[in-house]
Amino acid sequence: PPSGIDVCVLERCMVYFSQSCEEQPECLPCTETFKKGKGFFIMKKLTALLLSLCMVLTMACATALAEVKTASATAEGFGGGNVTVTLSVDGDKLVNVEIDATSQTDSIGGAAAKVLAEQMLANNSVEVDGVTAATVTSDAVKAAAAAALAELGLTNADLAKVEAAEKETYTDLTCDVLVIGTGAAGGAAAMAAAEAGAKVIAIEKLATIGGTSAMAGGGIAAPESSEQKKYGIEDTCEAYVDLWVEYNHNEYFREDSGMDEDRIRFVVGQAAGLIDWLEENGFEFGRPMSFDLIEGVDRFHYASNGKPTDLLYAKNQELGVEYWMETKATALLTDENGNCIGATVEKDGQTFNIYAKGTVLATGGFGNNQEMMERFTPVDAAQVAYFYGSAGQTGEGILMAEDIGAAVYEKGARLGMSYVVGDGTNAELTSLGGPWSQAPIVDNTGVRFVNEYCHSLNYPSLIYRHAAPYYCIYGSDREDYAAILANNVGDPAVTSADTLEELADKLGFDKQAFLDCIAVYNAAKDTGVDAAFGARVDFMNFATVGPFYAVQIAPQYTGTIGGVVTDTSAQVLRADGTVIGGLYAAGEASNGALYDLVYMSGSSFLNALSMGRIAGENAANQQ
Repeated sequence: PPSGIDVCVLERCMVYFSQSCEEQPECLPCTETFKKGKGFFIMKKLTALLLSLCMVLTMACATALAEVKTASATAEGFGGGNVTVTLSVDGDKLVNVEIDATSQTDSIGGAAAKVLAEQMLANNSVEVDGVTAATVTSDAVKAAAAAALAELGLTNADLAKVEAAEKETYTDLTCDVLVIGTGAAGGAAAMAAAEAGAKVIAIEKLATIGGTSAMAGGGIAAPESSEQKKYGIEDTCEAYVDLWVEYNHNEYFREDSGMDEDRIRFVVGQAAGLIDWLEENGFEFGRPMSFDLIEGVDRFHYASNGKPTDLLYAKNQELGVEYWMETKATALLTDENGNCIGATVEKDGQTFNIYAKGTVLATGGFGNNQEMMERFTPVDAAQVAYFYGSAGQTGEGILMAEDIGAAVYEKGARLGMSYVVGDGTNAELTSLGGPWSQAPIVDNTGVRFVNEYCHSLNYPSLIYRHAAPYYCIYGSDREDYAAILANNVGDPAVTSADTLEELADKLGFDKQAFLDCIAVYNAAKDTGVDAAFGARVDFMNFATVGPFYAVQIAPQYTGTIGGVVTDTSAQVLRADGTVIGGLYAAGEASNGALYDLVYMSGSSFLNALSMGRIAGENAANQQ
């Protein structure tokens, strides 16, 4: 600075940083050294020192950042889809875990991936417990994570051990309404009860909400709805009921199954009001769509802003419903008069009670419980079928109710949903599964016996015809299918031949009967009519060009028919018809009155949501 300057340079420096010397008592006092220009040279040295310090800090930060290493690895998950895990490691610590599980079922594998990522970070370990109901995805995530560590030259043992957090101690709880299960029925029950002003606790034994409902397409069959009227769609409740009854009164109908046409009519009658109620609570519906595979009426309502279970969960959180995840009900509690007053539950190895004025069983069916299927569905249980439902479908809710006197539907069935090609484990073959990519189905004699497009009839036909194994017959007419089949000729489910005659010989078919059936099927290509069973020609896959393939198929089911007996108020009944006070049931835990053997598309959500709503409202008013 000019030699005559009389301003303290140190002060000028401090002002630059918006602080004065007086505010910094630890600073050196302004002396003559910093005046008349002499301080300039000292400040120059201080500035150099500060710059050097900044450089050191910058280099240190860069070095620290450089120590964070990242690697990715992939493993095969559910259905053959890949799961990719990306780990970022700083020394012996996991600093980030990203899991790409987009190939997995969003509400099961996808949800499990999020849980696993959180667990890995919290425990600083890739060796964490898998998520119940998502075992295959969990195993894939852990395998990919271990492989990613190996890419970094590390094993899980190289990561610092984290002291286990002290477990929370649980004590008994009290609420107005306890909802057991968080699928469509449980979500609707919780929402209705909370809307009525009740304090609601909803428990879920799995780590993710939704059960089988979260895996489903989410269509709600709702005749006479305001949405149908908005778009000028003509439909009636009676038309749907008639079709429902017609489907079930097929050649395999059982008179003693427990199917009740009055109950069907009651549930269908709730449909229009249900759609209005859901819209009032955040559901957004577009134009209803056709899904029924014979009648084709536009009565299927799909929420355009999310899955039903996700929308219910979001609304319930807004309403103050208290969710307890990984909390399993083990027994129902009763008072001296046999009324239900809550449930005993288990969480984190601890047992405690949740007391409630009203308890709603929304625990689903028993599709994943072989012992219960052998009791309630012996014909189905004796045959191989592919289960596509929640692993949580173990039926304990039904048994808990039976333990306190509830009547149950003894003549149950699996809730069938068409078939899978192969055994359900080969992703390529499974992509050929019916009914939307249908091919002619024949039994072990080579005879075609069903309208392949009528998916709700396929399952009982495959089970009750007693002519397994069954096959789909393919030609090479479609290049994409032919490529898949040629790529899988080594799969045990696939048999190939250059001619249909040779294929019949390899499988021991009645050759002439087989050739006649396929000829009638193929004739529809020119006539536009399936003369044998009336299948939709635009969905038929003809077999006129070799090589030809027979692929063994397996019936597919998503749940079960049966459960506890209830009335139209959703109250659980004893065998003598009296009510078990305080206990309600909805959804698949109580659907035995709705079907014999044939499931109606869209009816599960209709039943679960409408009866869940009724159960929640009545439980909230329980005295």
